[in-house]
Amino acid sequence: MGILFTKRCILCGKLLPAAGTGKAMLCPDCAAEVRQIYRCTEIIHIPGADESLAPLLYKGKVRHAVQRYKFKHQQHYADWFAAQMLPLLAERLDIWQPDLITFMPIGWIRGHFRGYNQAELLAQAVAKPFTLPCRATLRKRAFTPKQSEQKDYAARLKNAERAMHPLPDVTLNGQSVVLVDDIITTGATAAAAIKLLRGMGAARVYLLAATRTPK
Repeated sequence: MGILFTKRCILCGKLLPAAGTGKAMLCPDCAAEVRQIYRCTEIIHIPGADESLAPLLYKGKVRHAVQRYKFKHQQHYADWFAAQMLPLLAERLDIWQPDLITFMPIGWIRGHFRGYNQAELLAQAVAKPFTLPCRATLRKRAFTPKQSEQKDYAARLKNAERAMHPLPDVTLNGQSVVLVDDIITTGATAAAAIKLLRGMGAARVYLLAATRTPK
C-alpha cells in the first residue's frame, strides 16, 4: 500500500520504505558511503593486545550515530554496529579461538543514568551468533577523572589503570578473551584493560571495537 515503516536510517535519519527493506537499517546512499568512506582498513596497534580490529572509522555520520547510540538511548543501534563487527570475528575464529567475550566497563553512575553499557550490548550481540559466553570481567572505579580530560597518552594510560580493577572471583587462566568496546581512540583505556585481563590469567587478549578514530 506504499505505507512506510517508522524505521529510519541510523546514519542519516531518512525513513526506510516498507518495500524490500527487511532488517535493513541503512538507506542505499548511506550503505554505499559505509563501503566507500567509512571502512577502517588501517592496522591498529594496542599495547598488550594480540590483535586489535575495528570495522568502521569514527567520523562523519558514523561518529554521530555512535554518539546517539551512547547518549540518546538508541540501544537498537547495537544490532547494526555488531553486524559490522561480526565478519571480523568470523574470519578469525580459528585463529583467536575465543573462550570468552567480555566488554569495557563503565562507571556505576553513568550506567545508572544511561540505563545500559553500550560496550556490553555490542559484546552480547557479537557473542550470540557464535554461542560464546559473554560476561563482565572488569569494574570501573567510582569518581575517576574522565579520559577526555587527560592531556596525552601517558596521562590517559595512568588514569585508565587507576580507573579499573578486576571483578572478584573472576579467573581467566589460560583463556583466549575478546574485549569489546565501541571506540578506539588513543588506545590507552584498552591497553589498561588488556593489562588487567592478562593479570587475571588470560593467555591471549584480542580487542574488537565498533569504530576507530582516524589517524
